[in-house]
Amino acid sequence: MIRATAPGRALRRLLRPVCRPAASDAAAAGAEGGLPAAYASRVASGQLEDDDIQRKVVQFLTASLKQAVAASAGEGGGRPSGWAWPTQTLGAGAAAAEEDRRRVAAYTAQMAAENARRARAQRGDGEATPSRVASSSAATTPAAPAASSAPASSTAAPSTEARPRPKPPRQSVYMHGPVGTGKTMLLDLFHGNSREAGLRVLRKHFYEFMLSLHQQIHEIEEERPVEVAANRLADSVDVLCFDEFQITDIQDAAILPRLFEVLFLRGVVVVMTSNTAPQLLYSGGLNRHVHLPAFISLLAEHCTVLGLGGPGGRHAVDYRRRAEAAEAAELAEDAEGAFLCGPDAEHLLRERWSRLLGSGTAAARELALPMGRRISLPEATGDACLVTFQELCGKERGEADFLTLAGSFSTVLLSGVPRFGSLESADEVKRFVKLLDVFYDRRVRLVLAAATPPGELFDGVRKEVAQSNAGDLAWRTALYSADGKAGMSPSAVGTLCEAVRATERAESRLREMRTRRYWQSCASERAGESAEE
Repeated sequence: MIRATAPGRALRRLLRPVCRPAASDAAAAGAEGGLPAAYASRVASGQLEDDDIQRKVVQFLTASLKQAVAASAGEGGGRPSGWAWPTQTLGAGAAAAEEDRRRVAAYTAQMAAENARRARAQRGDGEATPSRVASSSAATTPAAPAASSAPASSTAAPSTEARPRPKPPRQSVYMHGPVGTGKTMLLDLFHGNSREAGLRVLRKHFYEFMLSLHQQIHEIEEERPVEVAANRLADSVDVLCFDEFQITDIQDAAILPRLFEVLFLRGVVVVMTSNTAPQLLYSGGLNRHVHLPAFISLLAEHCTVLGLGGPGGRHAVDYRRRAEAAEAAELAEDAEGAFLCGPDAEHLLRERWSRLLGSGTAAARELALPMGRRISLPEATGDACLVTFQELCGKERGEADFLTLAGSFSTVLLSGVPRFGSLESADEVKRFVKLLDVFYDRRVRLVLAAATPPGELFDGVRKEVAQSNAGDLAWRTALYSADGKAGMSPSAVGTLCEAVRATERAESRLREMRTRRYWQSCASERAGESAEE
């Protein structure tokens, strides 16, 4: 059984990378042949279908892995040393703020010099000569600062006039494309080979990573906490792997550009997956024009952007649907029993729970959540629980709550999943998508009772968004908020559309999570985690 950890301890552990021995010649050789060989092995064993696009992606990932191994071994000077500070992604207001700071500094220096001159004249130390404060145009261009050594403390904020460091070569990878095209599989393949190559690597679902990053920023009591957190992270990892990268709110839009610029300047290899192309990130979001243009340019400069869409513009293959169809043809019992729908769904879910209990009994259990909150589960036994959709997604809950649940239970039975028929259920949709993302990433076995099959769960809210323009969506979401519901502001229409697009990923994962293959992978991966502990 997986041990449940206290929320505070869990948050502190999120950024701790997996440490491996230093890379050797064997590791370097493995970096060159490991990824293609591992992919070919899975194809030969029947775990994967041979896919030309995936093979090309493997080639790019192999090149990134070779660069990371070489840098870790010190080849070509190794990774840049010392802390780095962003200049490219500080936002549209940064230049104006810096100009104001320089103007004030120059004016203050001129006034101090004038006061010193007058003091000397009164003492008779020197001849008083007329002087006046420099004009504003002159004050905006102070004398160039003298060269200075690096700050004594690595956490001290540097001077903005510091000489820029050379930019590392492009070595990171951004994979995007429709759901079910193998992005997460390729990321996991890269992650496994990075560990075998002796690199310090951290692999996180992006929800989980951002939760820990916000916690770190909150705890840092220094200037420029985002940059400090980014440099600390770069000190401890060679490779970062992010699954389901996306930007859905203004806080992340403001933080991520500076975070990534520091990581790239420090030579950290970042490999990430997303359903969204870089130029479409945070579309329609609040103040997108302030934060995203420089970030998109940064990604284009440091990442090889790979689209896993169909060749020649054709529709991409959804391998999750293929796996589901193959198991349905075999009448796999697990595939039939993990997603229950229709009028008898709740009764069948209760029968499934009774079989799981066997001769045991269920008891209420209370879990500690972040920020001093708690959740009470009326029925739990061992590492399994039965909980309602209303309790998890009908209340104000987020990724931290779902991570606590995933860390405490390997099997969750979820009752009362509704059909999301309108924009009024947008908040429940967002929470349900996050719940599925966390459970999928943590390999939690999910059995649920739903009102409709997976392909019809999100039809209503998708149609309403597709048939409405931005003005109509803004008015309708504001109307729901005025009625007292937890709706969205008109400025968050882009975030709403992003959440609805994420339902395609949720549906695809729901289909995979009810397959026998997924359930078997849950057992094997959880067993591996227990062995490591």
